[in-house]
Amino acid sequence: MNNKIPDIDIAKDARKGYGSLLKKSAPFLGLFFMIMLLVWLIDFVLSYVGSGTIFLTVLIIGSIVLPFYFSVLVCSFLEEEGRTIGAKDYFRTAGLYFSPSFFGSFRILRNVLISLAVSLGAYFLFSVFYVTFSRFFDPNLTKEVDELYTLLASGDAAAANNFLLNSVSLSTFSKLGAFAMDAGFILPLIYLFGRTSFLVFMRDAMLTPDSRIVNSAYKEALRGKGRGYNKDFFKATWWVYALLLVFYVGGAVTGYFLLKDNPYIGILMNLVGVGFMMIPLAVTIPYYRLVMTLLFKKYKRVFVEASLDLARRAFEELKYANQIGEEDAKKYEEALKQAEESLMRDNTDDLNVYDAEATVKDHEEDNKEE
Repeated sequence: MNNKIPDIDIAKDARKGYGSLLKKSAPFLGLFFMIMLLVWLIDFVLSYVGSGTIFLTVLIIGSIVLPFYFSVLVCSFLEEEGRTIGAKDYFRTAGLYFSPSFFGSFRILRNVLISLAVSLGAYFLFSVFYVTFSRFFDPNLTKEVDELYTLLASGDAAAANNFLLNSVSLSTFSKLGAFAMDAGFILPLIYLFGRTSFLVFMRDAMLTPDSRIVNSAYKEALRGKGRGYNKDFFKATWWVYALLLVFYVGGAVTGYFLLKDNPYIGILMNLVGVGFMMIPLAVTIPYYRLVMTLLFKKYKRVFVEASLDLARRAFEELKYANQIGEEDAKKYEEALKQAEESLMRDNTDDLNVYDAEATVKDHEEDNKEE
């Protein structure tokens, strides 16, 4: 069995095809940008609500932005294959995201929780750094922090709030801290969604009745022979995040000078930064798609092997526990054997081991009903 991973330079090959694919993808990239702009305007209005905005934002991203991002990935792939894609096809494809085969491909909850943890870490590190070195650029900060704590300890909330609003040092610290926290959430979230876009192609190629099988194979492969996947992905996309950061910072600085007298400036300057960032984000999606396609070409065998290993272990466990009948066991064994033979012939295009997996799943459900 050939276990060698193909020698493909993901970054180099993706850059070669990016220009032509960008031109083909322009119509639905424009639609996606308009959708993001609409979401941004809604979020801008919601920012005046105050706390809780981030949860509404995540809800909007999960229900609107990601389905259309999914559609861009798929339509971009079809365009490169020579298909003509219209607006109806684009919106119809977005609806497919909610089908059992693809829903959850971007692992929203997991990625949001990781991003929140990074965001809190970024705010903590920023605070430590800022307070530690403030004596060099803002010697009044420590003194004003102590004074604020004194007012809070005395229970005079009105005086503490008034002092906070009129303190230039604390106001600057608060605005920069909000920027660090938001940047620490947004950029990792985009990175994680980009990284897990691979699951869209994986689920399309491995038509399993249970998406959990694909997720398990994905994690299994990354812990094994697919460890180079993360390195290849970062090497091919690091410049995208650098570009997004530049636009984000530029937008936040612009927002600060345009809205510095607004009482919600801490939130709004970051939202303006996000608005600026949407431009390179929309334009680079076809590049992401090319990266994902090349990654799948390079690591497909590794992920297929991982899924077969999982299927084999599940089969052995069912046999050991006497939870599978003789007839079902023969079907499952035959499906595994055919899939493993295809893998040995380096044919990973048609592996139907999941038909047997469905049989086992149905058998388990029958046992529960009994």
